[in-house]
Amino acid sequence: MDWARLEIIVPIFLIIIYTLYYRKFRFYLISEKAQPNVIRHKLARGTPPPSYPNGWYRLCRSTELKIGQVEEIKLAGRHIAYYRGTDKVVYAVAAYCPHMGANLGIGGQVRFNSCIECPFHGWTFDGKSGLCVNSEKLDPKIVSTYCYNNIQNMDPNKKGEYLQKVEEGEIKIKTYLIKEIKGMVYIWLHCLEAKPWYEPVSEQSDHLQLRGESVNYVNCHIQEIPENGADARHFDYIHSSVNDYIPTWIVSFKWTMKSLPANDPDFYKKMEHSKEKVRKYQMNLFDQYLSNKDLRQYMNVLCLDAYLVFFNKWKFNVIWATGFQMGPATVALYVLSDVFEALYKQAIQPVERFNLKVFHTLYTTSILPYWASAYILGRRIETSDCRCQFVEQQDLYRQGCLQFKG
Repeated sequence: MDWARLEIIVPIFLIIIYTLYYRKFRFYLISEKAQPNVIRHKLARGTPPPSYPNGWYRLCRSTELKIGQVEEIKLAGRHIAYYRGTDKVVYAVAAYCPHMGANLGIGGQVRFNSCIECPFHGWTFDGKSGLCVNSEKLDPKIVSTYCYNNIQNMDPNKKGEYLQKVEEGEIKIKTYLIKEIKGMVYIWLHCLEAKPWYEPVSEQSDHLQLRGESVNYVNCHIQEIPENGADARHFDYIHSSVNDYIPTWIVSFKWTMKSLPANDPDFYKKMEHSKEKVRKYQMNLFDQYLSNKDLRQYMNVLCLDAYLVFFNKWKFNVIWATGFQMGPATVALYVLSDVFEALYKQAIQPVERFNLKVFHTLYTTSILPYWASAYILGRRIETSDCRCQFVEQQDLYRQGCLQFKG
């Protein structure tokens, strides 16, 4: 009788344990809380370039925005309302209604497939054209603009009117160009509202699974993060530790790096790897990314080899990484090993001056257990990246740098 009960209880118990494990680690999220009142990080340190470079920026993951859902974001000093219409397309518009300044992203509703309705008076704006419209036919609303005759003394005009019409016609709000690619939604931002001069890359990553994401806030200039990523010297200094509890004299990482702009005329020759397996893998990535000719002049490529070194004597090449910095705010870092393959997507959202929201989204091959991908993501954020972020948040921006020989 007892064995019969166990045959029922044990499978149920295992199913419950696996369900909890799956829900916890299938998509592992590490999210840091913002610190909006840290004033010192909003002040310029040194002589930095403009805080918001022109380019494509991450808006959200596709799964974060359901049909009919409306959100608001502060991005690059702008307030933007974005939503997914009932036509399944993502739209983004200036957040504030031109009527009386209500925030469309807070309480606004999707109307007429591609439009957003103001929560204050019901004015409806088309996400494609920005026009204020009346119906599903998207016929423009004709709006009259009035002003006071004398707002200081509140005197009427000769007709006895306190308000007088100054303009009549169509009205519109600013719209933003959106691209939805491989589960990510991107928005184009340009200080002069120029059209994009390159397009985001649609990478070949269908064989990889989305496993997790980290969200961190870094208080520095946006240019310092890609500069840090391409700094060959800092890898051996900061990223040498395998584990906080294992001394580096027992086991450590040793890194070698190649880094080139994608438009270098001898790019393929200079970046060729000596190991055939890695060479084929990287050449496939190069062909994929460098085929976007418009993007080449705005892209830098780095190749990293990671060695495990035991007792400062024996070393083994265990990881090969290939990274693509595209524009000011997007990085795709491919990691290859003999056991698994992974893709890190780094995206930067400049919230305001010297205040960045940094995302690391992890994709891996299905063979890697969920707990392992969660550990990889967690270790990346909790150890090495925290040290980088601490340094970036305290440093002084320099226009040049010092170089040492030897």
